[in-house]
Order: sequence, then structure tokens, then C-alpha cells
Amino acid sequence: MLHAVPMMHLRVLVPNRDAAAVTRCVARQGLLHLIDLAHGRAQGGPQAFDVSELLAGYRDLAVRIRSLAGRLGADLPGPLGALASTGETDFAQERERLEAELRPLETQIDASWRSLLAARERRATLAQAQGRAALVQAAGVDPARVRRGRFLALRLARGSEEEATTIAQLLGPASFAVLPLAHGGEDWTFAVAGPAAMAERIDSALRAAGCEPVEPADPPDPAELERAAAAEEQARAELDAHKERAVPVLGKLLARAETGVLLLEAQALFASSGRFTVLSGWVPAHAAEQLRAALREATGGRAIIDLDRPEDMPEAASGALRVPILHRNPVLLRPFQNLVRLYGTPSYEEIEPTAFFAVSFLLMFGMMFGDVGHGLVLFAAGFCLFRFVTRFLDYGILLMEAGAASMVFGVLYGSIFGFEHLLPALWLRPIHDLSRFMAVAVTLGGILVSLGLILNVINQWRAGKRIGALFGPHGLFGAFLYWVLMVLLVRWFLPHTHAVAMWAVGALCAAAAALLFLRPILVRKLPRREPRGPSPTWISALESGIELVDTLFSFFTNTVSFVRIAAFAAVHAGISVALFAIVDSLAALRFGGALSVLALVLGNAAVILLEGLTVSVQVLRLEYYEFFTKFFHGGGEPFRPLMLRGAEKGGAS
Repeated sequence: MLHAVPMMHLRVLVPNRDAAAVTRCVARQGLLHLIDLAHGRAQGGPQAFDVSELLAGYRDLAVRIRSLAGRLGADLPGPLGALASTGETDFAQERERLEAELRPLETQIDASWRSLLAARERRATLAQAQGRAALVQAAGVDPARVRRGRFLALRLARGSEEEATTIAQLLGPASFAVLPLAHGGEDWTFAVAGPAAMAERIDSALRAAGCEPVEPADPPDPAELERAAAAEEQARAELDAHKERAVPVLGKLLARAETGVLLLEAQALFASSGRFTVLSGWVPAHAAEQLRAALREATGGRAIIDLDRPEDMPEAASGALRVPILHRNPVLLRPFQNLVRLYGTPSYEEIEPTAFFAVSFLLMFGMMFGDVGHGLVLFAAGFCLFRFVTRFLDYGILLMEAGAASMVFGVLYGSIFGFEHLLPALWLRPIHDLSRFMAVAVTLGGILVSLGLILNVINQWRAGKRIGALFGPHGLFGAFLYWVLMVLLVRWFLPHTHAVAMWAVGALCAAAAALLFLRPILVRKLPRREPRGPSPTWISALESGIELVDTLFSFFTNTVSFVRIAAFAAVHAGISVALFAIVDSLAALRFGGALSVLALVLGNAAVILLEGLTVSVQVLRLEYYEFFTKFFHGGGEPFRPLMLRGAEKGGAS
């Protein structure tokens, strides 16, 4: 839980003819995180094939299949995990078979689709002509007389009164007339008339005003409209018949095509050396032998397989070859693992911080949002998501855990839906014991900052950075100086009856001074991995001193920043007081009983939604900026194995 799953590096050398079989085996096992050995170069060799060309072909097939399914109104699933039911591993032959099976369906469906589009277009054209003829008829205009005009330019249009006014402004001061003919909806049908010489000017004015021209045409033949509708229905019926017959076939073809895309994308990472193909990747150590046995079986024993541990590989030790990260946290910690990944992915050597993050997150959230009733609402909402909306399972778990933390601190505060007289306070009341709460918050901050420094010491030591772990600003040396500083502050602010003894303070200060004096000598004695810089010793000492002072100041500000826990807890209680004041004011009005109950319910709902969100953001800020910055370096690569999402019945995957 605190460490990444141990990985082993796997390298496989197989004849080119077994490359496809190896790819299928790796995808079926779902255990290998592939490393790009080809670096974008196509494979070569006598028996190798052009992976990029085949991959483009399979992608084109998948796009065409989905396009056909879309024309049929079908939604096809993703790849089922079978390249071919016969277990064929020749991608080129499989592509030809897919093309041969797809082409007849494509021809039939395309023909019916084009017929449907033509029928739709014809019907739309006739319907538009019918609508315009209805407008002309409603305006009382004879189309034949309009078309016979020789000395008069007459145009019919449809638009608003403002557009008609614009036309009049554009045509003036010439002789013209704008005549409203019929009103329908928000627009008018009007005629624009003028001398025949103004025909082009009238057309330009209509276009500039944005009016819809109405052609003085006779209505279309009703029989022609019926024939267009019948043609559209016939084309639809043909597509429905194709859908019933073709969708199952298209689903199988798409599964094979997209599986081919997946396997070829993986094979594009392989490298070719003459007649042999090389693939490399990372596999969980506990499954390494299982994958080795499966690969040997898939190739008939023709594969040469090497397994190495990361610590035995100079490339991994130097960081040139990154080890992917796989964490197996319990289901209750999984939502917090996703929140950690928002900040970054830990490297292979780092301690996995999800458990520390989860405990501190729930502790701070409960302290800021402590209320039995509000926590119960959060828990109920989370349970509904957990039980009925499996897509948001992690959010449901997170809400239930946050609600439980809120209820626990609500019991300690004696608060239920803001009421503080129903339950006794087992610990304190934030708004009344604010100074005490602030001291508790700062203490918690000191604990988390110290924990972050300790985790950094462990991470640095595991990475072989002994100097940084012992004498770095975020190492054991910086942590000790931070603790001395905190002891001095405690001695200064706390009463003498609770303060640290003076002799202990003096011993700590003496030890800190001795470490400051001996640090350069001890650093020179320790072995270094990193080369020394060209700077003189006194400059290095000055830089280290400035960095140390800056770091200690940042530690202090990080610790003080946790005062916001007490502040938000007090705000939470203060909002409840304000809400009850509003409820009491409403209760004095007419129908005040119903209004006060409504205000109480809506007010608590607003507190849960808005303040709950605000508190969550503040907790994440404290986690990311005050805690994670002490030890979290990140830069890890998530473990993404090549795998198929399922398996077709009776087929190889």
C-alpha cells in the first residue's frame, strides 16, 4: 500500500513471423507495459511488414464501419478482443478478409442512403415551393400577372417591419412602393414595386436588408409531393431492412478491425533486427513467470525472453528508462488515489502517499465541516451514488467517508444541522473556543509538515541521495532545525507551566548550532553521486545558508497556514447562527411558520453544497501546497498494459 508494485523488465526476441502471435498473447494476458523501441520507425527486414501502412488501413476500416452503422442508426460497441475466430495472425490477410466482407454491405447501404438523401432533398424542395405558393396565395397575388410585367419590376419578399423600412431607405429617393400584403407570425409578406429599370437595385436592396425572397410560382402538384414522400419512406424501409440484417455483421467486423488497430499500435513499438523482432516492456514481478510461459507457448518455444529487476539495470537507476507505477490500494482508498494523481504520479522509488493523504484529508475535512446532520446528508448522497450509480462509485465512497468524518466531529462539537443545544460538546465548540482550536490546528500543521519531511528523508535515502536525505533543506538537517524553531515558538507563546524546560531548549539550540558548524565538513566526507559545481566553497556555503533560511521561513508559513482549519470551522458555526437569525425573523411574520421551515431547509442545503465545496478546496490546498511540497517529486509514469477489453465467445483474443 505504501510502495508501488515491484516491476521487472521483460525483453523478447522472436522471429518476424511470430510477431503477431506475440502481440496477441501480450494483449490477451494484459500484463505488459510496452516500451517504444521503434521510435516511430517502420519495421524492416525480409519478412517484416509496414506496420504504419497496415495500421492506417485498419483505422480506415473502423471509420467506414462506424459510418455505416451511423447511417443505419446503430451504436456499435468497442472491440470484443478477437482478431479472427480462426486464430489467424496475418494482419495483411485479415485486412483483405475484412475488406471483402465489408464491401458488399457498404455498396448496399450506400445505395439506400443516397436514395434516402435524394428523396429528402426532393421532398424538402417541394415543401418549400408549396410554402412559398401559400404565401403568394395568402397575399392575393396572381403569379401569372407578376411574371408578365414588362414595364414594372415587382418583387415579393417576407420580412419584418424593420426590414421593410430598411428597403425603403435604400431605394429612396427613386420612385418605388413597398406594399404590405399579408401578415403571418412575426413577419409580413410584402411587395416592392418600381420601374423596370430599377430591377437590379430592388434585388440589391432585398439582399442588403436580409429579406427572404418569395418567388411567384404555382403550387406543386400534390401527386408529386406524395411520390416524394413515398420514395423517402421506401428508402427508410430499405435502410431498416439493412439494419436488421447488417448490424450484427458490422459489430463483428468492427471488433476485428479495432482489435487489429490496438494490436498494430502495439506492434509499432517493436524494433526489427534482420529476421527477428524485439519487444520490451515492464511486467509486475509476481506475474513475470506467467507471462514468460504464455509467450513461450504462443511461439512454440522460439522466443528468447530475458527478465531483469530495475535495480540491476543502469538505465533504470539513471532515470533514462522509467519504471511504470502500479499501486494496489484498498477500495476505501481508491478515491484518494485519484486525488493524488491530480497532483502527479509518484516515481517508482517514492513512498505512495495515498494512505497519509486519506487520513489527513478526512481529519481536516471533519474538523472544518463538523456537523452530525450535514455529515449524514453527505453520507446518504454518497450511499445513493455507491448503490445506484456505479459510474460514480469512487465519488460515492468519497462522500460517505467525508460524511462519516463530519459526523464524528459533529458529535465532538455537539452540532446537528447547526443546533448546538441538542447534543453536549464532547470536545469543544469552534466558535466559542476559537483560540484553543487555532492552537490545535497549528499543532496538526506542524505534525503534517514534519511527516512530509520524514517521508522526504526516506525517499531521498531510497533513491541513493544520502547528502540530500541527511543535510538537505528538506532532509533530516532541515527537519531538525524546524523542530528547534517550533520548540522556541512554543516556549515563547505557551504559559510557563506548559512550556518546554529551559535546559531542553538550550540543548536543542546547541545541537542545532553544532550541526550548522559541522554540516560542511560532514557533507565533504559523504560520497556524492552528483558532481561538484565549479563555485568556490564560500559561495556554496552562502547559497546553502540563504536556501536554508528561506526553507525554514517557508516551513513556518506552511505551519501557520493550517490556522484556516479553525477559521473555516468557526465560519461553519457562524453561518448556522446567521441562518437561525433569519429563521427567527421569518417566524414573526404572517405564515412565518412555513416560511421559517422552508428557510431552514434551503439554508442547510446551501451550506452543505457551497460550504462543503469550499472546505474541500481548502483541504486540497493544504494537502497539495503545505504537505506534498515537502516530499512529493512525481514524474512517474502510470502502468498502462496492452490489453483487450473482452473476449469474443469461441474466439481467440
